[in-house]
Amino acid sequence: MITKSHKLNGSLAAAACLLAGLGLATLADAQTEKPDAPPHIIATSPKTGDLDVDPALKEITVTFDRDMDAGFSWTGGGPNFPKSPEGARPHWRPDKRTCVLPVKLQPGHPYRVGINSQSHQNFRGDNGVPATPKAISFRTRGTPVKPTAPKIVSLDPPNGASDVSPSVTELRVTFNVPMGGGMSWCGGGPNFPTSPEGKRAYWTEDGKTCVMPVELKPNWEYQLGLNSRSFKNFQSDEGVPLEPVIYSFKTSDKP
Repeated sequence: MITKSHKLNGSLAAAACLLAGLGLATLADAQTEKPDAPPHIIATSPKTGDLDVDPALKEITVTFDRDMDAGFSWTGGGPNFPKSPEGARPHWRPDKRTCVLPVKLQPGHPYRVGINSQSHQNFRGDNGVPATPKAISFRTRGTPVKPTAPKIVSLDPPNGASDVSPSVTELRVTFNVPMGGGMSWCGGGPNFPTSPEGKRAYWTEDGKTCVMPVELKPNWEYQLGLNSRSFKNFQSDEGVPLEPVIYSFKTSDKP
């Protein structure tokens, strides 16, 4: 009887353990099976707040706790957003959890890189749910490099040209470095070129050429400024403004 009783107790204990185990498994499943849960960042390189990052670092990475969709939103801009080497693009490692941003860093410089933002949320889990916006802030070691003012590489039509066709539909200024995205085409009055209705000046994809749509008259002198003492929105992406330049040309009698 004692032996039988022990066997019964052992069976009950085993059953209780099994039920407990099933209960834990069910609870764990309930905790992990959340289709609307956002992905979490488990690691970044560099770590946010790091003040001694090697300026020779070639890439910034972010690693998530799950497989991710193929999109990404490395967000930010201005002088504290790191440049990427020409032709290099962000990409995912084969594990689908670590995204790589190729960078070209300067010594002694603060950087800030956003991972998603309120308006750009392409870092998404494979369930389509976006990651909560975060940022990586760090500083590289070494002596800062003083940024230089941008220079104009070319103007089209050329500055001072005296035989420009009035059929020209745009003015172009190209700089030696990527620019910050702002612009200051300065001037007014009859010698300032007009733009067609609904058309606005814009930047080319490389950030080096600004294009201003225009409507020109024949046999007319035009003059405008690129920046001025009061308006300095032609700036490099490091925040250094172009020294003001006077741009003038004259159109011919015929196209």
